Amino acid sequence: MPTLPLPVVRAMLRPYYRLTFHHRMPWATQRALLNAAARCQPLPAGTTVHRLTLGDRRGERISVGPTTGPGAVLYLHGGGYTVGSIATHRSLAAHLAREIRRPVYLLDYRLAPEPPYPAALEDAVSAFDALAGFTDHPAESIALAGDSAGGGIALAAAQWLTAHRPHPPAALALISPWTDPNLRSERDRDLVVNRRWGFACAAAYLGNGDSSDPRYAPLSGSMAGLPPTYVFTSTHELLYSQCLQVAVSLRRAGVRMRYVESPTLWHAAQAQAGLVTAAAESLRDIGEFLTTTWSDTPAPHEAGSPAIR
Repeated sequence: MPTLPLPVVRAMLRPYYRLTFHHRMPWATQRALLNAAARCQPLPAGTTVHRLTLGDRRGERISVGPTTGPGAVLYLHGGGYTVGSIATHRSLAAHLAREIRRPVYLLDYRLAPEPPYPAALEDAVSAFDALAGFTDHPAESIALAGDSAGGGIALAAAQWLTAHRPHPPAALALISPWTDPNLRSERDRDLVVNRRWGFACAAAYLGNGDSSDPRYAPLSGSMAGLPPTYVFTSTHELLYSQCLQVAVSLRRAGVRMRYVESPTLWHAAQAQAGLVTAAAESLRDIGEFLTTTWSDTPAPHEAGSPAIR
């Protein structure tokens, strides 16, 4: 069980993130630093990692112990749309897989600026379709999840799938989601990210695109018809007000939702679930939401859909 005190972890993370997430640091260097630090994130005992292809992109199927019941999670890692990888989020995915007792699939989606949006969204949709083609993962049993920029991609993908596929995802789990890169925080930084780095990430992700496109800023897209959604935010993070707006928009659209604010954790702290008890407990809460949603969802052969409560 994780045992490091929160003040110790904060003291370790603050200088690391200030160095890594610097707006003048080349993307390649940021990616290398993040992948190197990921080696310090422990995996739960019994973790199994299977490499595979999802659509046209690399992926990993992560499970911990025996799986029970139908369902799976397609997880989209955070990193400002420009950095992050399967390696940086393998520990988070494994801890989530342990809680839900189902597989979590990590996707190596394309990062900006090499291709800007909507490349990452296209990869997420292709991966979802590929998973839905597996006999044990019908579309209506697959949940979409992600943190930070990955949460924004997950929301955009859910909106697109809801509008263009007969079955939307089973659920959404959004951890500190960055859902509108156009919005600017009044604060300069939090423990993890800072405004100037965010500006650079947003510009790299947009490229020559349309900043009003909901595929780029899904907060401005339609929330109608979305599946049950979990939203986590820290009250101290730069994206706090944006996460609150997401929750308000979902509630107004009648989406069944669980919204959680943490006064002690930080932006996407679940990435440190292998080190911090509170982060692991947050993933347990997300896992309970997902397993409850799966249990409330009719089997694929049954008619109807789960009620919005």
